[in-house]
Amino acid sequence: MVATTVATTIFHPRAAAAAAAQRAVKRRRDRARGLPLPKGRVSIIGSSWTLDRRGRACKATKTPEEGSDAATAAALVVIEHDARMRERVSNAARVQSATPNRVDEFVLHEELTERKIAWAVRANDFELAKALKEEGARREQELSPSAQLAAALARRLRDPNSAETEVICADIVQLGDRRLVPSLLRALCTVDADNEAVSQAIEHAIWMLWQKSGNLHYDARLLDGIRAMSIVPDGLPMARDIFTEIMDADPGFAEAHNKRATVNYLMQLYDLSIKDCENVLILNPQHFGAHSGKGLCHLALHQYQDALNSFENALLVNPKMEHVQRYKESLQSMLEKSQRKHLRGD
Repeated sequence: MVATTVATTIFHPRAAAAAAAQRAVKRRRDRARGLPLPKGRVSIIGSSWTLDRRGRACKATKTPEEGSDAATAAALVVIEHDARMRERVSNAARVQSATPNRVDEFVLHEELTERKIAWAVRANDFELAKALKEEGARREQELSPSAQLAAALARRLRDPNSAETEVICADIVQLGDRRLVPSLLRALCTVDADNEAVSQAIEHAIWMLWQKSGNLHYDARLLDGIRAMSIVPDGLPMARDIFTEIMDADPGFAEAHNKRATVNYLMQLYDLSIKDCENVLILNPQHFGAHSGKGLCHLALHQYQDALNSFENALLVNPKMEHVQRYKESLQSMLEKSQRKHLRGD
């Protein structure tokens, strides 16, 4: 999710909390099994949105009551689809984690080798320095031409405060090589706090690379969904269907999950949005947008400690998100006051 965009959007007053139907089904099953029912806040279904048998969002002609047959049927669709999707996402994440990032491995090894060479020179061990330099040249020759080009751009990001960083980020977006995301994330953490233009250029490059799936058709459909999502509220069901279509075709494309999480948030389907954010983070644990979006959902559900944890996780990856920093500080202050009142017995 993109917290900066979502946080300032005017929500449709009748947007849904349809995920409460899932809890209704679970309570029915638990009651049938003789299990104790969960305590706590229960959302009430009062929605202008519903889900058809394929799990697609659409306008509801009649608002289903919680626990009704219509709500139960919709919930079963969502639960079954969520379970299948979570399994497919986990499998895709295992495949992705087993695929090495040759560019980032080379960049990190090169930086370590340069430190070793500097140490060897200070120790007057010039033979070792020469051997290390030759080894680095040999490793670079083993890279493919595209990897060499990406490594050259990553090398120039080591000093993100340089005058050419914005140009480098534009070149990275043009190249579209997702293997450069780790280098961009490191640059985002080390750029000076007052260098706002460079921070924005780096963050923009990260978002652009995250929108690359490796398949031109899915990338084009993602843009279709983003355009539909900009029409609030009428375009939201179409956007949700497009992102679901991409997710079904390529469950390993994290940004499709993230964009559907944003749509669910705009429709006030906070529980469903949290599930999508969790899928994003399984695929891409450093997705600061999903961390911050998950925090916004918990905040809307009045789950303040969970919201604070999500905002803190987002800032660990991207400390330059000022709006998330403000959310974090406000929640910390509120929770501390609440805790003090509790200790005083107020």
